Amino acid sequence: MLNNVLFGKYISGNSEVHNLNPSFKIISLIIMLISTLFINSYEDIIMLSSYLILSLVNSGISMKAYVKEFISLRIILLIIILINIMTFSTIEMLLSDILRIIFIVLYISLFIHTTTINEILYGIEAIVDPLKLERNSRAILYITLTMRFPRIFRDNISKVTRVLKERKVNRGHNLIEVFTYFKGILKRAFDLSVEELNNMIFIMKTRLYGYGKSRTNYRLNKVGIKEVFLLVLNIIILVIVIIY
Repeated sequence: MLNNVLFGKYISGNSEVHNLNPSFKIISLIIMLISTLFINSYEDIIMLSSYLILSLVNSGISMKAYVKEFISLRIILLIIILINIMTFSTIEMLLSDILRIIFIVLYISLFIHTTTINEILYGIEAIVDPLKLERNSRAILYITLTMRFPRIFRDNISKVTRVLKERKVNRGHNLIEVFTYFKGILKRAFDLSVEELNNMIFIMKTRLYGYGKSRTNYRLNKVGIKEVFLLVLNIIILVIVIIY
């Protein structure tokens, strides 16, 4: 299941979504994630679904990638269904809970798939600077690279598990042995992931990230009419979902 998930991986492209301003994409992501928390009607579901589907289609990424991510949620969705059944929740509440998870994962996946690390860094700085806050490029770098941690951690779990299988290391027979087996996998995968992130940070520092204050990619990351229109649309959607 984990090997099929693309969550956390940038997919190169030249689509409408790829070319949107990074700052707008960050703000849009936050607005849409907040909107999903207020789903309480079929109208909200239809509106958010329509916006999400249009965004996915215009991302230029094969729908198979998003279908795989949807399928990877089956265990989480099953748990949500069981909890709702045990708590005697209504069909509307069950559907809302399921769609919230799906929306959140797909919105974040869309953002990660279409935005490079450098664009995320640029976007965060562009948002922070107008607020007259002290720029801390190193902190922004850490935060941005941490967003890649889920994919890195997942990949390392797969690697460690594969190595153990090749070495014919068994899970054990009793509960304690099984728990120790999986605990060892998670610990080793976590250590490898932290080490990989540290290496990425070292590489970015070596490339003198944040050395100068000037930026040369204004033309590529400028805010256009599309960004303004979509931002207004995002805000309208948020207001409608919250109020109605």
